[in-house]
Amino acid sequence: MPDHPNPNPKQHAPDPGPPTEPPAPPPRRAPIALDTWMAQHPWHPRVVPFIAYVALLPVIGSLRDLAPWTYPIAYTLQCAIVLWLLWRYRRLLPELTVHFHWLALPFGAAVAFLWIVMGKWMAQTYPDTFAADDPTDFFNEMGLTVGWLAMSLRLLGMSIVVPLFEELFIRSLLLRSFHSIKRTTTGVLQLLTDMPMIGEWLYQTKAGNAAADQGPVFGESFTRTPLGALSIFGVFMSTLVFTIHHTPRDWPGCVMCAIAYCFLLAATRSRGLGPVCWAHGITNALLWAYTIITRDWQFL
Repeated sequence: MPDHPNPNPKQHAPDPGPPTEPPAPPPRRAPIALDTWMAQHPWHPRVVPFIAYVALLPVIGSLRDLAPWTYPIAYTLQCAIVLWLLWRYRRLLPELTVHFHWLALPFGAAVAFLWIVMGKWMAQTYPDTFAADDPTDFFNEMGLTVGWLAMSLRLLGMSIVVPLFEELFIRSLLLRSFHSIKRTTTGVLQLLTDMPMIGEWLYQTKAGNAAADQGPVFGESFTRTPLGALSIFGVFMSTLVFTIHHTPRDWPGCVMCAIAYCFLLAATRSRGLGPVCWAHGITNALLWAYTIITRDWQFL
């Protein structure tokens, strides 16, 4: 009897087997304990790079005193640690951009010029106070080869690394967190209530109780204050912090510089911190060039 064609060929189709599994996603970066802590508060990823850089300064200074040739190695490690922190937590730092604006050029150059003029004026007006501020010539201390290596690394660090973490800390975090004097006072009271002895006393006061009943103020002030929003108190506080971590001879230049960068940030806020970082980098690069040309090491 002749075979008849199968009216339903699908019934005898070969078994395709189990469904194919979708390709596995690429492995994600393994988290570390620091990742969780960094994401818990907006202050954390903006403070840690600044603290890391500053904390390593005395270590590098001590190594340099013991063996000057170690300076390029130690300085490279210092900058590498800061860059690693900024890169790893870049998604937590959306304002940290590298966008350029033409205003960075005149601002950067003007600040460098005024910084030198004010620094020289301070040294000449108070020679006894600032006579010891002139650092050692890198080339006399380290020799020509190591000296040039150290100076080249300083140029990269001053003009690239320092502007990134310093502007992130000063002109983003502090300028926004300290926008309101009232809320800043509340935030300080909240910090004090967590301290032994004084905290117990504050809890017994009306101001201390009112501060403790509110949520964390500094983080909220930062998140609700847009980048580049200026207030007199915010500019004052961010300028104060920027100034006190420089040598007293540079304080007039620091005040001028901080205020100028605040206005530049307000004018270019749509591009993030990029234009201010560019201006800061230009200022530092010009100070480096002035030092190389004149061998006036006080501005390095």
